[in-house]
Amino acid sequence: MQDMDIKMLSIDDIGLSNRCRNALHAVGVHTVGELLGYTEESLRDIRNLGRKSIDQILERIEEYKQMNIEGAGPTRADPSVDAEKLENFDAWVQTDLGRDRVLCWLKNKNSSINELQNLSAKGYNLLWLNGYTQLHQIVFLKESELLRIPRMDDVLVSEIVRLCRGYLDDHKKEILEDIPAQTAASSILDLLNVPEYHGIILKYVKTNDKKIEDLGLSNRPINCLHSQGYNKLSDIIFLTRSELREIPSMGINSIDEVMAGIKDYLSENETRLIAVCTGNKKQLLDDDMIRDLILQQYRKIGFSGLTFKEIMTRLHLPQYITEDRVKKIIGSLLAAHELEYVDSRCYRVYEKFSDFVESCDNITEPGKTMIRKKMEGATLESLAQQYRLTRERVRQIIKRDVAKIRQVYRIQTGNIWFDEDYFRYFYAHYAVEKRDAAVWLGMTPEIYNYLELMDVTPGREELEKALDDQKNLDLGLRLRIKNYLNRNKLYIDGMWVEKRRADLEEVVVRKFCTENTSFQEFGHIYNDFLKKENVEYDENIYYTDSVLRSRRNQLADARFLLWKQNEQIRYYDIESHDFTELLDTLNLEAYENIQLSTLKFVEQYPEILQKYDIRDQYELHNLLRKIVPEGSYHDFRCGRMPSITFGVFDRDSAILDILIDNAPIQLADLCNLIHSEYGYDPSVIRAYLGSFSQYYHQGVYQIDQEIMPEEHKAALKKELTEDFYYIDEIRKIYHKIFPDASLEAVNPYNLKVMGFVVLSQYVVQNYPSLEALCEDILTREDILDLRPYKRRFVQVQMFSQKLRELKRNLQVVEFEPDQIITFRKLEQCGITREMIRRFCDAVYAFVQENSYFSIQSLRQDGFTSELYKFGFSDWFYANILISDDRFSYSTMFRNMILYKGCKNITIQSFEVNCIKAHGSIDTYDLMTELSERFGCHISDRFDILYKVRGTDVYYDEILDRLYMNADLYYRELDAVEEL
Repeated sequence: MQDMDIKMLSIDDIGLSNRCRNALHAVGVHTVGELLGYTEESLRDIRNLGRKSIDQILERIEEYKQMNIEGAGPTRADPSVDAEKLENFDAWVQTDLGRDRVLCWLKNKNSSINELQNLSAKGYNLLWLNGYTQLHQIVFLKESELLRIPRMDDVLVSEIVRLCRGYLDDHKKEILEDIPAQTAASSILDLLNVPEYHGIILKYVKTNDKKIEDLGLSNRPINCLHSQGYNKLSDIIFLTRSELREIPSMGINSIDEVMAGIKDYLSENETRLIAVCTGNKKQLLDDDMIRDLILQQYRKIGFSGLTFKEIMTRLHLPQYITEDRVKKIIGSLLAAHELEYVDSRCYRVYEKFSDFVESCDNITEPGKTMIRKKMEGATLESLAQQYRLTRERVRQIIKRDVAKIRQVYRIQTGNIWFDEDYFRYFYAHYAVEKRDAAVWLGMTPEIYNYLELMDVTPGREELEKALDDQKNLDLGLRLRIKNYLNRNKLYIDGMWVEKRRADLEEVVVRKFCTENTSFQEFGHIYNDFLKKENVEYDENIYYTDSVLRSRRNQLADARFLLWKQNEQIRYYDIESHDFTELLDTLNLEAYENIQLSTLKFVEQYPEILQKYDIRDQYELHNLLRKIVPEGSYHDFRCGRMPSITFGVFDRDSAILDILIDNAPIQLADLCNLIHSEYGYDPSVIRAYLGSFSQYYHQGVYQIDQEIMPEEHKAALKKELTEDFYYIDEIRKIYHKIFPDASLEAVNPYNLKVMGFVVLSQYVVQNYPSLEALCEDILTREDILDLRPYKRRFVQVQMFSQKLRELKRNLQVVEFEPDQIITFRKLEQCGITREMIRRFCDAVYAFVQENSYFSIQSLRQDGFTSELYKFGFSDWFYANILISDDRFSYSTMFRNMILYKGCKNITIQSFEVNCIKAHGSIDTYDLMTELSERFGCHISDRFDILYKVRGTDVYYDEILDRLYMNADLYYRELDAVEEL
């Protein structure tokens, strides 16, 4: 290939307007060489050339003469084909640069669609008739774009795409050989005159754009450009002198400034721009370019840090740029103090405003002095007196010079932040005392004065909110804020505790009152603890005689302990438990117009109370008082410990009914009946019997039972068709049949005569016993909804006992909450006891010892079972496992969590175990694990945070992260600091 003479360059390719080109072609001027001999005078003789057109042509002539092209033009580069492009031609041709090169080659070659060998006649005609005659028009059209051509179909589209690709592949060597001819240029100014490169150059400039204000221009050209909507360098990069002259108020000096600003930018970026245009990737991405790219990443993130991985992700570097090379470049930036490395992240280092003021030559010395003194805390008034100016004039001078300093700083460094701006967001949003900020946060008075100098308005938000402002405040500052907020707290067992009596009481109860402790003893323990922690005496914190009564009442209501008889307390974290199963078992909804002692529940449901670690009726009474709202469950109320009442209850009438129904009866037997019915302590029942002394004689209570007439018995018997009745219900039915008859006729004697099995407050017929009735109800139907029966038999202890027995023996299985299926039905479905035994054994072998799991987690871990094919829900399989004594269980967050081993498990113990398994874990990651792995339903993150209070778990509010203990937290912090 021969060297190209720039004189032979067509005037169509040097950026002239259509009017200029047409006028020149009309007089026979077709190349640059033919144009160079023209002067302003000779151009005036050409028709259709106005003042603007002549200026444009003269500008081009001047540029080519300055480039010294009157002699031989620059030679082409080595025509050898780039082996890398040849090997990766298909990928290269899809890049913007590759497409531009191919299109330029096709246009210069004037390739038509006739050169597509084997193009069908139909395809040729459709292209030709629709104006697609040249290859450059179709070679890069997408299939969807080709389909828009009328009557074009998928087959023809595939044919055209295939032939175009084949054509490019056949000519790829010619295309690549032509690249040096396209890109031969001695400077970026050469490339600016080639319209084909305008798109590539503009893309580069937009990527590395500058504001007009950052070009170092004076105010006049800046304002003129802004008036025409030109705000960035990319808006003016191709403007000519004549086009600038058309802008109102833009004088010669202003035009010279703008052109000089553009030229300076092009000179700074010349090597890279030529590399972009020539496709020389290695020249484009030299160390200086990579260095600049790294620093550019901080322009939008300010004072935020980036890890090495984040830097690499943001840079999008080609594979031949190795990580080691980037690390060395980062190392040079660290050595030059342009970056600093803290906590595994690189941060941009910004110059201090006070230092830059001293080195800035663009403001006068008096201006520097005013700013310096203002930074030191001087007032406008004192400066005005010193310089014999008005306060307003001093303010104007400082404001003007500060703006100029920031502009010069931005132009010289490309940065908009000074080091003092680190506190700008914090200062503008949060309120803090100036003295405290200096001591605790490192926010010196000079920084305060700088921010005031910048007219930043102080914020008013509470400082506590800053701890959660992870988006705008970095970890280091938030840790300093946390330490400041904790300055008046005690650090106890890995937690910061306010120096308030209520907060300290909880700590002392948790540490020292895990077993029954008297309130009086607690007071001594509390004061001793404060002394040990070196808390200075303060009557607002310590226990004194004057506060004992009020603190007694406060503690009785506290949700971190159970208060019982004789002012005994025991640590019990109510918030760490899910009481759904307990309340379901007690079934409080079914009680109405009755008074009970919680001792009844203690004796009736020992297993569930043991599971919840409720040790006696007094603890249960205090717990219900704290977890059941007063007035709920048919007007539930907690009376004097341990009684609870639902609605309106007449105790004397209730005891009289028992007496009537069971007389003659001995005192001990009567006390046992009353105790069985209402749970009253036998020691107090005797006091309740004082009203019935007239019926007591020689150790026996005797009330003559009225005999019911035979016809009344027959009529009543006919109405009583159900298997089970409460005696009160029978009385109502009897009264409805015989309104005038005495209700005392409805008594155990007459009911037994009528064939009923009579118990304390209810009767059974058609069954030999209450147990037989309960078993029949629970096993009669294949599938049973328990909810109506739980309400019906709420006062019948036998019903709940029988249900537990049947579930334990797998005669029934709860397949959904309160829905049971008989084993008889399961056998019909193909499930045998042997299959269930194998299932339990397989789970036991699969799960690690002393570990928590759910059916959902078992599935995720790969556990499979032949029972899964029957399609039951996880609730069914969990209920199979709870029949096996080798597993413990509890309902948590609306799902059943199991444990391999015998242990009372709680939400707290479950959460702590999950946290320990990770060592440390983010709060939302823990929520996700509990939900996605174990099937829990958690609506609020505070639910899980509150449950682990009072344990070894350490929670960092700033990181929103949970640690298995405080030691691990501080070890991790130390490890980060050492990096």
